[in-house]
Amino acid sequence: MRTFSVVTTCHAAGHAEYGRRMIETFDRHWPDDIPLILYRENFVPELRSDRLVVRDLVRSCPDLMAFKRRHADNPLAHGQTQRYRFKLSRNPYKNRIKLGERNWGAGFRWDAVRFAHKAFAIFHAAKTCDSDVLIWVDADSLFFAGPTRQELESFVPPDCFVGCLQRPTYTECGFIAYNLRHPATQQMLAAFERLYTEDGLFREYEFHDAYLFDVVRRQIEQDGHRSYDIAEGIGARAKHVLINSRLGRFMDHVKGGRKDAGHSGRGDLVVDRRESYWANSA
Repeated sequence: MRTFSVVTTCHAAGHAEYGRRMIETFDRHWPDDIPLILYRENFVPELRSDRLVVRDLVRSCPDLMAFKRRHADNPLAHGQTQRYRFKLSRNPYKNRIKLGERNWGAGFRWDAVRFAHKAFAIFHAAKTCDSDVLIWVDADSLFFAGPTRQELESFVPPDCFVGCLQRPTYTECGFIAYNLRHPATQQMLAAFERLYTEDGLFREYEFHDAYLFDVVRRQIEQDGHRSYDIAEGIGARAKHVLINSRLGRFMDHVKGGRKDAGHSGRGDLVVDRRESYWANSA
């Protein structure tokens, strides 16, 4: 059996709003031998647990701080630039060049600094973790049951470098399983990190971590390595792909406006979920 670790990060306000719940429900439901590596910003977690590994994000990730300093006054890196931009079409049967976003550069999809915290937490954890598989989970998630050993093993098969929740637009990166024993995984993460340390991400069409994850994932796939779709195709018809995948058996991803309700709604489901948690969700 392979060994597993889970990693997440949040700041003080995020910990108060949702991070505390994620940590507590993880500790309650996940197998006892799996640690949670928490990269914290400006707070000390209240939960005391032998398997909670707490690291200071700022001290652990100097390259993150260097990236933020370089772009402190750069509106392009904060999702504050608005203009037309053309993009390349991925469809070989259509024109290669098409008009892209009317408001290109404005909004979370171009907020590189915001999502850099998550990316650098993953980079550091992957370099320092001695587990076979490193699983990233967004801090605005919660667990109402625990994954089985069989489920954990299935999230990234040994012959795949990563397991993720694929969609036609870009991967849902609220849950990603990195196979640290696959020879291509460190290659992928190194390329991912260079997009930040060398500012190459600004040559891509979008700047958030999910889009950049797909850029490097596809590069590794072109070299002949395999990734695994945890969603098994459900991302083609579910906007909230995580809860409609196998992960919805034991967890919820309370992202975006769902935070006000404290849970995702049954209207987010396109599959028939029988767990009591979902039966009680409005």
